[in-house]
Amino acid sequence: MPVLLGCAAFTANAQNLMTNGSFETPGPGFTLFEGWQNFGNVFASDAGETAPQDGIATGKMFGASSGLQSDQVLLQTVEGIVEGELYTLSAFTQNLSADALGMENLILIQMNFQDANGDTIEAVETSAIDVVMDPFDTWINSSVEGIAPAGTTQILVALLHIQLGTDQGFPTQGGGASFWDNIELVGGEAPCTNPADINGDGTLNFFDVSAFLTEFGNGCP
Repeated sequence: MPVLLGCAAFTANAQNLMTNGSFETPGPGFTLFEGWQNFGNVFASDAGETAPQDGIATGKMFGASSGLQSDQVLLQTVEGIVEGELYTLSAFTQNLSADALGMENLILIQMNFQDANGDTIEAVETSAIDVVMDPFDTWINSSVEGIAPAGTTQILVALLHIQLGTDQGFPTQGGGASFWDNIELVGGEAPCTNPADINGDGTLNFFDVSAFLTEFGNGCP
């Protein structure tokens, strides 16, 4: 009986391309964490506020509550990215009931595929905390993936806590903090492009054969 081989897939132990993804190593001066740039209200936190998802430290962000939009950002540039390959960014975030996020807060993770000059070719992002639907006091794992477009040499990873202003339709700024831990960027595998992968799940198996037989049986209209 022939063996059907699938395309390469990521494994649970894929190498994390981030530096200091769990915020364990402090940085010098105004740089809070080694390997990261920080802007706005960004702080180091520990088990005194919430139990870390990994290690002993976490990142913490909160808005300025000034009435205007306030952007809190953690940035890291990862070099050596290969165009045409699939990359996945994931993060753990938490919304504490003791310091709950108001509706005006957007909590996002973002991958910016950049060229050698640092210009962004393409960006993909996703919400890291849904302030309405996600439970309190729970580490939420979110992820976003994308294929590095032509010309990509690096990825700028952005962790964003955006507090929208009252001039954008919010009667008040309720405040609240977002907590961050265990940020991972993995990649180095090309997406499956085998034409025999009829159902597009990245693996060649009976389900592709079944899909082919179904289409074969349908014939031309």
